[in-house]
Amino acid sequence: MKRLFQNLSTSVWRHRDLRIAAPARALSILGDEIALVALMLHVHDLGAGARGVMLLLISAAVPTVLLAPVAGGLADRVDSRLLLVSASLLQVVVCVGLAFTAPLWGVYLLVMALQAGQAVVNPTWQALVPRIVGEAELGQAIGATQALATLAAGAGAPIGGLLSGIGGQRLPLLVDAASFVALVVAALLVRTRRAGRHDAALRTAEPARALDGLRVIRADRLLWPIFVALFAYVVVGEATNVVEVFLIRDHLRGSSVQYGLIGAVTTAGIVVGSLLAGRIRRTPRRVVVIVVAAAVQSVGLLLAGLVPSVVLLGVVYSTLGVANGALNTSTGTLVFTRVPDAVRGRVGAALNGGSRACSIVALALGGLAGTALGAAPSFVLFGSLALAVVGWLALRVLPLRDVAAPAATGMVEPAERAAMGAASGS
Repeated sequence: MKRLFQNLSTSVWRHRDLRIAAPARALSILGDEIALVALMLHVHDLGAGARGVMLLLISAAVPTVLLAPVAGGLADRVDSRLLLVSASLLQVVVCVGLAFTAPLWGVYLLVMALQAGQAVVNPTWQALVPRIVGEAELGQAIGATQALATLAAGAGAPIGGLLSGIGGQRLPLLVDAASFVALVVAALLVRTRRAGRHDAALRTAEPARALDGLRVIRADRLLWPIFVALFAYVVVGEATNVVEVFLIRDHLRGSSVQYGLIGAVTTAGIVVGSLLAGRIRRTPRRVVVIVVAAAVQSVGLLLAGLVPSVVLLGVVYSTLGVANGALNTSTGTLVFTRVPDAVRGRVGAALNGGSRACSIVALALGGLAGTALGAAPSFVLFGSLALAVVGWLALRVLPLRDVAAPAATGMVEPAERAAMGAASGS
């Protein structure tokens, strides 16, 4: 017990606000996954078919893309507590409305309203985490929060199916509403605040412009190629999600239980990869991990289309999960340790909006490839394309892995700051 308290006192979880914010965000993600399952079942029961499901997914993605510039500006200029409480209360109301809405057009409109709230909430939380834990522990914080979020997302589908079986569409959506109530409470309890009248640093910053997030990333010689490559990677990587079920169930003749187990080992791998990558302290190592993890994922996608059994596919997917967790944690930490605090909300919104836009393209691309080529050849194709992207990324960023962030950011990592101080003292 004594050792447990000693470990807690030195871990990133010693920060009170992180202990409140991270579980609350994970609970909200769990609620969203539960709601998504319920809504997809509802759309199916209304007889809308594949087109209806596609429109539901597009309705969920479009607000994040379109509102990214506005949402990022709000996250950097409006008091974080006010913004989080207001947006989460809106989402509570929308979820309750969804629970009692039957027409398909009403579902689509309310889903867009729900995701409009998420478009504001996500960059606000992202920009708040560095304030809570500080620069030195940001990697651990991102790894820990991603691990929690992954576990929550993995649990959402089975719980959503169970609740839908018990109470139809209404019960899961009311559970999602309750998760947003918890997020409101968390926002009120978190003492760390950002932006608003009390934040002198952001109050005196220049007014927000729509594309500030992209401009900041574009000005960083290291971040920009990573940004471009990873968005291309999202397109070819997420396209396999469309044909994954056909690979397991039809091509490899796997059972529904095996399909679920593949998802479970992937989730476990992501958690492990997130926690391991969170321990990395320096920029050059993060850059190497990003390239290596992306390469491992690419090879994994290619191998997934070649393996002869579900068992071997499980081995491949567990490795994919570890690489995915390491890639996301390292990328998030790298970005938020190299951009100015004053624009972290806009940078987060730009990343969120860009990735969702790529996801929409990936859905269409995956559907086309699955129809034209079949599941296994699609994995081989997308894995090969992903490898080409990673090859370009490696050539561009590995020589720059030691380059400092632009001077305007004012961001220097603690270890690098100490080295600079020692050098200047000599």
